[in-house]
Amino acid sequence: MLPTQRIRKTAFWLGLTLPVLALLAAVWVTHETNGQFSAAFASVTRTYKFLDILAVSQTHIAEAETGRRGWLLTGHNDYFQQYDDAKATFHNDIAQLKILAADNPEQQTNLDELDGLVAKRLALDPKKDVPGKTSSTGATAIQLTDEGRDTMSETRVVLFQMREQETELLAGRQKDAEDRFIFDQTASLVLVGVTAIALIAIVTILIRLEKLRQIVTVCAWTGQVKDDGEWIRLDEYLKRRFGLSISHGLSDEAAEKMKRDIGERNRLKGAPAQNPPRAD
Repeated sequence: MLPTQRIRKTAFWLGLTLPVLALLAAVWVTHETNGQFSAAFASVTRTYKFLDILAVSQTHIAEAETGRRGWLLTGHNDYFQQYDDAKATFHNDIAQLKILAADNPEQQTNLDELDGLVAKRLALDPKKDVPGKTSSTGATAIQLTDEGRDTMSETRVVLFQMREQETELLAGRQKDAEDRFIFDQTASLVLVGVTAIALIAIVTILIRLEKLRQIVTVCAWTGQVKDDGEWIRLDEYLKRRFGLSISHGLSDEAAEKMKRDIGERNRLKGAPAQNPPRAD
């Protein structure tokens, strides 16, 4: 196979393989980074939801405490219904929070502490806890108000601790999501650049091969090459067409011929001179 044909075949397969490999790599990197970015984004969303439910649960605790105190002071069923609904909603909040914090042991411990605190502080049994007969200005009202204040104070401490931990976790998850996004963009740009470089290289090779395929006119007498109507030396032609750096040497054949010529000249110089013939 001729060198030009070999180069042409190599360029063809490179032109076919490199962009395909770059495309496959781009698809794989995009798939991986999108999956990681989606996971990071989902974790951020999950953290925001946790904080929202945590804020709502504090309201439900306050409603349960208000309903309990109102029922114990007045005995009205409306207050007991408010207490019962708020407690049920709070338990639902705890269940959702435990699902959202399934991979966070610290928050699981905080949720158990909060649930136990509310169960202890806001316990109410309508069969055992009889509403007081005193007015809201009596000792029972003062006692219940103090208990409610202490309950909300203790729950706020736990809730604050949970909120601080989740806020720190949110900052880390947001940074991770941003890093994933930046990595995705960088990897995509790198792959696009690699593909562009590969295509440019292939086009350059094909252009050079196209130049090689042109018919070159060489002078049979001087060995000069005709280029755009101008006869130039071969080394100049190669430099113009292909940007080659030319160096000169001496072939074995030329060296042998040169030795023979030098030897012949030396031999002729050293031969004795012949007398011209005499005329009779």
